[in-house]
Amino acid sequence: MRVLVANKFWYRRGGLERVMFDEIEWLERLGHEVAHFSTNHPLNEPSPWSDYFAPYLELGPQGRLTPMNKFRAAVRLFHNAPAVKSFSRLLDAFCPDVVHAHGIHRQLSPSILLVAAKRGIPVVESLHDFHHICPGDTLLYRGVHQCGPRQCGRLWYGGCVKNRCVRGSLAASILSASEVSWQRLRRAYERSVRRFISPSRFMAEQMRIAGWMIPCDVVPNAVSLSPMREGIGEGFCMIGRLAVGKGVHTALQAARKAGVSIRVAGTGPLESELRASFPEAEFLGFLGKEDVEDLVRSARAVIVPSEWYENAPMSVLEPMSMGVPVIASRIGGIPEQITDGLDGLLVPPGDVDALASRMHLLAEDPALAMRLGDEARRTVANKFSPEMHTSLLVKTFEATRA
Repeated sequence: MRVLVANKFWYRRGGLERVMFDEIEWLERLGHEVAHFSTNHPLNEPSPWSDYFAPYLELGPQGRLTPMNKFRAAVRLFHNAPAVKSFSRLLDAFCPDVVHAHGIHRQLSPSILLVAAKRGIPVVESLHDFHHICPGDTLLYRGVHQCGPRQCGRLWYGGCVKNRCVRGSLAASILSASEVSWQRLRRAYERSVRRFISPSRFMAEQMRIAGWMIPCDVVPNAVSLSPMREGIGEGFCMIGRLAVGKGVHTALQAARKAGVSIRVAGTGPLESELRASFPEAEFLGFLGKEDVEDLVRSARAVIVPSEWYENAPMSVLEPMSMGVPVIASRIGGIPEQITDGLDGLLVPPGDVDALASRMHLLAEDPALAMRLGDEARRTVANKFSPEMHTSLLVKTFEATRA
């Protein structure tokens, strides 16, 4: 099968890209041909298809655009003419059997998907965040609190504007809400996407509640088994962005209360505040892939204390694949990955006492930590393997062509 994969970034920016690059590798291993479409971001990894990539304009707070380019970037949220032109050339050159879209909103826009649909080419889109139902992508009310029940409607997302849910900015919230509302009103996705792929039942249900009628197949994220670690590890670790919704304060308060050591890998807007408030914790900053793996292997357990609706985080599956237990929040799609007491431990989000109790339990009971880690690795092999993921992915592709 000839598969054209589209995503706005072509470098390992986060969990989305890790999933995407793994899928490409697994598909090619099975003999499928894969072409790439993205923007010309300066951090992109090499691609034989980069001559077809669209121009990149960063509209967010990291952007350094002239007023004219800011205007161009804003217009391209709604319809990206340069991306349409480049994508059309790639469709001519590659002639795909199916287009698999990942994160295409904002920098590429669904305008590229409409081009494929007009040619009769099936389109599948993977749902990595909540953009289709939340202009802020996170289902966080005012960018801080869980948004449930949702404050926005099915067609107009005025709740986002009223509460300034995008970076606390009225202008950014108006722009993002207008873009999502525009795409819903003109049915851009309904006219182009034949099937959604959701990595969790939780995400699929949120889409249904928000009024989406496009068929949605649940295809859990996957990870290859890593070599089993030696020993049981000491202390605890947390890896991720130091930002609102990640539960970093909760994890550090719990470690203090439990009297256990914790190491934190990652950077973000809360870093300075956290370093000042928790001097006993070890902050490691940004770590590369190998250093992260070494950190995970050396820990008694990994903490994933999320306080926002996680979809299907790789930060849960990756330690499990090494035989390292995870203590995580019972929120979003995480309970679909961990069975409490069997292959990991779940706690209510934001509950310092409950998390401290579980951290103390594993610190005092290495045999339990070992058993949970062994079962976690077995769960990955049985439920989250590349073979199972790729089989379900190809079935979805084939269903769009039936």
